[in-house]
Amino acid sequence: MAAPSSLAAILDAAERSGKLNLRTQDIRAELPRVSAAALHQALYRQQRRGRLIRLSRGSDHWLIVPLQHAVAGAPPLEVWLDGYMSKTLGIPYYVALLSAAEAYGASPYAVMVTQVMVSERRRPITVGRHEIVFHSRARIEGMPTRWHETPDGRFKIGTPELTALELVERATLVGGMARVREVLRELWVSCTPGGLAEALDALQEIPTAQRLGALLNLENQSVLASRVAGWLSGKPKRLVPLERGQAWDASSEVDTLFKVRLTADARANT
Repeated sequence: MAAPSSLAAILDAAERSGKLNLRTQDIRAELPRVSAAALHQALYRQQRRGRLIRLSRGSDHWLIVPLQHAVAGAPPLEVWLDGYMSKTLGIPYYVALLSAAEAYGASPYAVMVTQVMVSERRRPITVGRHEIVFHSRARIEGMPTRWHETPDGRFKIGTPELTALELVERATLVGGMARVREVLRELWVSCTPGGLAEALDALQEIPTAQRLGALLNLENQSVLASRVAGWLSGKPKRLVPLERGQAWDASSEVDTLFKVRLTADARANT
């Protein structure tokens, strides 16, 4: 049988069994009499037809695109993201920032890209209509995560509390503190004092904890604010603005508990 039809049969059988993630070595094992050059050409033809997509340049990870996902160009993230990150690349990861908030139902904005935290810088990738942007985090394996489960599959995601801290820490990256506050107002309901303590211990970022504590005070989240205050007790704190780069002005006030400088706009936006 010719390589293209044999490859098509393999793809059809894999899809019927629910296996959408394939590696070149797995396909080659099913076609032992096909040369490497012929297999390469067959894969390219299936890719051109939209039946297959390679997850990143140079990787041997292929993704079958079922007909119902042909318009999007790829199945949902939960079908392939964990397999790609954990098995193909073999690196720790978790979905983070606004993408994590959206998964918790706490994003009032449409998130156009998926933000993924990894240990070292990586180039973004595009898989169909999915754009994955990577951000780096030291000590990533110690960060608290959980599984985001859907009927299509699952991927790792930062806990709600870690997500809250990272949004505050990287406010400029996600559109500024005003946007962060809008997201956090929907995220507080998913946060617990115990989860917050775990995230604070993992991140070990005192200025970020100060800013989060001040935001919790502004939003009257007294139970969570008390947990942050307890974590900060005895730790060296310096006066910080609510948002990095925030200019001082005469109307600023200071949250004396958390030593955070608040502008009039921040105090009014409650």
